[in-house]
Amino acid sequence: MNISPKSLLPLLLLAACAGPSNQATPAPAEGTVICTTDDARSVKVAEFLDQYAAGDLSFADQLFTEDARFYWSTNESSFGLAEWREGITQQHSVFKEIEMIDRVITTGEYPDGITWTTVWAEWQALNESTNERSSYLIHLAYKWEGDAVVAEYGFFDRGRYTAEMEAALGG
Repeated sequence: MNISPKSLLPLLLLAACAGPSNQATPAPAEGTVICTTDDARSVKVAEFLDQYAAGDLSFADQLFTEDARFYWSTNESSFGLAEWREGITQQHSVFKEIEMIDRVITTGEYPDGITWTTVWAEWQALNESTNERSSYLIHLAYKWEGDAVVAEYGFFDRGRYTAEMEAALGG
């Protein structure tokens, strides 16, 4: 069997990159953010978003503290869980078939001890008042204290969203 050096190159590169299988994973450097996608917090946020999209808001009680604050496209003003429920209930009266397309959920543990779960997605739904699909690129950030979320930051085109809601609700 005649093996050319060129044909061995991919195998040598693979062996070099893989390294010995018994090596321990090095500890992260000090000040490093540890990010995961399959941890309990990421899974909990995914479950919450699936139920939200289906119109079931009951999971919010398992995710948020009673005094959680919601900041949508602003850091200057916030609202509480009761106002969130009211707003999302209105949202579900205007929009049907809510989906979060190409959703990515990551949880990061930061050196200062704060844990955030972040979501990037394209929010899509059918606006029943216009019978047209609406689409927003969204970024959500959930701040954790223990096993509960104390703050949600939502970044999206709030002006367009407000205009769509007001037009549909007659406001």
